[in-house]
Amino acid sequence: MLTPLGRLDKYAASENVFNRQMVARSLLDTLREVCDDERDCIAVLERISRLADDSEPTVRAELMEQVPHIALFCQENRPSIPYAFSKYLLPIVVRYLADQNNQVRKTSQAALLALLEQELIERFDVETKVCPVLIDLTAPDSNDDVKTEAVAIMCKMAPMVGKDITERLILPRFCEMCCDCRMFHVRKV
Repeated sequence: MLTPLGRLDKYAASENVFNRQMVARSLLDTLREVCDDERDCIAVLERISRLADDSEPTVRAELMEQVPHIALFCQENRPSIPYAFSKYLLPIVVRYLADQNNQVRKTSQAALLALLEQELIERFDVETKVCPVLIDLTAPDSNDDVKTEAVAIMCKMAPMVGKDITERLILPRFCEMCCDCRMFHVRKV
């Protein structure tokens, strides 16, 4: 019989997309099974990072749907790994905000907002990891859809990140974009 990590490895390496989707869906259960062993928890988090590189968008989207639940579990049950979210999960969320696949982008946006609502993202990480990516996504040479999505996220997250971060990091870019006459879709947001 396979260990939880062995089972995770077996199905994560499968050629069958459905098996890899099931791995993403079962990550929280796997973490629950191994939560008494810190090394096994870290091993699961490392495998999540590898699964995030899957070429199949449905696997990446499924993974992103699980991230808020995994982050909450890590916060509640693994205080001995306080960096788990910041090191393993947040980089995936942030990277997927710019994913080529619309479904993956949308699930990462929803995950980001859920994580902010649950106060699972440290202010330092918002400032140094989240905001810079959103600012980059609103650059003049960005795809219009991505730009509009990034502005919408900035608007939704502003009340959750506080006055300081909003005024320093979000508002300047937002105002700049609102004044640009070529950005009708952004002003509409």
